[in-house]
Amino acid sequence: MGFFTGMVSPLPQQFAMQLAEKIERQFPPKSEPQLTKKGVQRRLEGVLNPIINDLVSFQKQNQLGWIGKARVGNAFRWALTEKGYSKEFVEALTEGVVRTIATA
Repeated sequence: MGFFTGMVSPLPQQFAMQLAEKIERQFPPKSEPQLTKKGVQRRLEGVLNPIINDLVSFQKQNQLGWIGKARVGNAFRWALTEKGYSKEFVEALTEGVVRTIATA
């Protein structure tokens, strides 16, 4: 058992996993190739808007430091990658998550 084991909260990873699951439910990986169509882009925006609100609320409630924010970003990136999204899609969404939580 490591020195920091009891000091590291699982909350950032759990929250990131919940976000990735919401995206997968509402915008599955098979929808990604259709992103060139306007309707699909609007659908993705509709999925991401509540997630952005969740991120802002989570940050205000938990006041994550830079390590916590990085943990959210990394866990989110790996969760989306494991769910089968493309590298470009994952990078774009992860960048948005990190920027949103950093400025919240």
